[in-house]
Amino acid sequence: GAMPKASSRLLPNTNRNSMETQEGYMEPSKITALIPIMNGPAKGCMVVYEDGRRCRRFCTVERYMNTLAAFMGNDNRACRKLFDRKRGTGILLNDGSIFVQIRMTDRVPTLGYVRLDAIRGFYTGDSGKCVLRLAGEEELETRWKLETVDKHIRMVQKTLEGRELPEL
Repeated sequence: GAMPKASSRLLPNTNRNSMETQEGYMEPSKITALIPIMNGPAKGCMVVYEDGRRCRRFCTVERYMNTLAAFMGNDNRACRKLFDRKRGTGILLNDGSIFVQIRMTDRVPTLGYVRLDAIRGFYTGDSGKCVLRLAGEEELETRWKLETVDKHIRMVQKTLEGRELPEL
């Protein structure tokens, strides 16, 4: 018979029944940050978990966030409408997790996401840019000044906290 296609094994599995979901990897409340990275020439993302684990994913931050949202039964477009397409948008997932978009790299794609209630504090690092202190003793350097990060966090809090997502 035909050889089984090996290539399909190399694609990221976004299937709901994949091992990833069974192990609780897709639980937003355990994720502290999504960081854009390059896997060679390909755009990928690093998922940072509260227990300090880091997982490389071969899809963009946006795609991962959309998968996460779909898995939670969310529609990110409804969320973005609340911000009127401003940059530094936040995303509210159906389990109540709020993620704020923050600039993390200088190379495109530059924006990652940080879970709002995982942020324990922030300060200006040696580079003059803001460093976030996250749950699990994790520190994350951003590419924004402290005032910008502060403003974005406040905007997202004001817009999303205590809000029910619009019914679609």
